[in-house]
Amino acid sequence: MKEIVITVKRQKREIGWLCGAVIAALLMNVYAIRVYHTSWNELWTQLPWVICIGAGLYALSVVLRGMVWGVWRLFRKK
Repeated sequence: MKEIVITVKRQKREIGWLCGAVIAALLMNVYAIRVYHTSWNELWTQLPWVICIGAGLYALSVVLRGMVWGVWRLFRKK
């Protein structure tokens, strides 16, 4: 059975993807606050939802990156 080795470089890259997803969710929240003219207090009160949405965006990016990697590997073999 092959061992899975996760390097520090890969960990940093994944943390970058996760931070990017959370920042994207935070920017969506800021956009919604501006468009609907709500209180800026919602920036902090909705933080758990922002983190959940960020985790969902990260999961979506993992699936999409996995699909791209699979297609790339499939065509690379031929």
